[in-house]
Amino acid sequence: MNVAVVGIGRIGLPLAATIASKGHQVFGCDINASLVERINRAENPIPDEAGLGAVLKQVVADGTFRVTTETASAVAKSQVVLFAVRVDIDAEGRADLQYLFSAAEEAAKGLQPGTLCIFDTTLPVGTTRRELAPRLEATGKKLGVDFHVAFSPERLLMGRVIEDLTKYPKVVGGVDPEAGEKAAAFYREVFGGEVLQLASAEAAELSKLAEGAYRDLNIALANELAMIADVHGIDVTEVIAAANSQPYSHIHVPGTGVGGHCIPVYPRFLMQGEGPSALPALGRQVNDAMPGYVVRRAEELLGGLAGKRVLIMGLTFRPDVAVTFHTNAVDLLREFSTRGAVVSGHDPLLTDAGVRELGFEPTASMAGFDLAVVHSNHRSYAGLAWGSIAPLVVDARNAFDRRVVEDTGARYLGVGRPVTN
Repeated sequence: MNVAVVGIGRIGLPLAATIASKGHQVFGCDINASLVERINRAENPIPDEAGLGAVLKQVVADGTFRVTTETASAVAKSQVVLFAVRVDIDAEGRADLQYLFSAAEEAAKGLQPGTLCIFDTTLPVGTTRRELAPRLEATGKKLGVDFHVAFSPERLLMGRVIEDLTKYPKVVGGVDPEAGEKAAAFYREVFGGEVLQLASAEAAELSKLAEGAYRDLNIALANELAMIADVHGIDVTEVIAAANSQPYSHIHVPGTGVGGHCIPVYPRFLMQGEGPSALPALGRQVNDAMPGYVVRRAEELLGGLAGKRVLIMGLTFRPDVAVTFHTNAVDLLREFSTRGAVVSGHDPLLTDAGVRELGFEPTASMAGFDLAVVHSNHRSYAGLAWGSIAPLVVDARNAFDRRVVEDTGARYLGVGRPVTN
């Protein structure tokens, strides 16, 4: 079959290339002309996405995958249209849907009788039916008669998208039962894995928000336990490991907040006034406060931060993936700077320009600092002589065996973990 994937970014590109590798003709659609040209030359714009480079070369060479800026034309040749346009939050913390709206309006111009449209981007509950389906109807076609609409949330981790496409059950929900059945049949044919068909698009939308809110609230609990552990001089990692030895406990890892496209964003979709949202709001409050909490701990240990040279290492939102959306490294920079520290940034995955875009002064040297904060523990940081970098190392994600740091002569401070004496 012919498939159009609208939005060829961190999710859309590996999704499109994987479908093409199954023998389907796939048209990628994106408004970024330079990106389109690169992909059509089989140049991989996401080198840290496992397996993508090889798959992309294969499908471009086979001719099963082509990318275009002409969305309506690609949709006109397709039986299925997948929307993978990123949705963020605006200045008020509400879902910013403008780019997805534009994509839907453009795709509507090319809809053919019987086309199945599936929205793959996480959305506030009700958005598929109330906001997106009407935009697809704008050219005069009737929902449920001339075309069908379903929602199926991505359940993927950047860096391993291709693996995750078949690792977990695919959740789908249609705006009507026929759309849900068609979407479920499509995913069974394309990926061959388990498909969970829910009763409605709204149910599928809420299922994805439930996943994100659960993780955010779980991390908030872990962070509060860490703060309690600090009061009593307890190592919270020992506490969590003990609690999680009971099969009904799955407490996550505390740290300096939550970053990325997903967890800090999706709970806010529940906080838009369309139902109770006290717990998601509380989780956001706790996690958003963690950078300041950890910086205050470091300030106490150093007897103040004014004039202190601080190095923040690993500026991406998680290790070994060059993505900086909502990275807490920026929050750490703000907290240290407001206390008078002189802050530098280092990340092997970013250019100096990329480091500066986040507000940091880049440094090639990793020595002679008063304090080092490891925000994302990239693989390339393994084996560093931490004691030569700074006398105090803050493990912002509790990612280290503290002895690795202490054996190099540095003091260690984790989140909810006692500092080295």
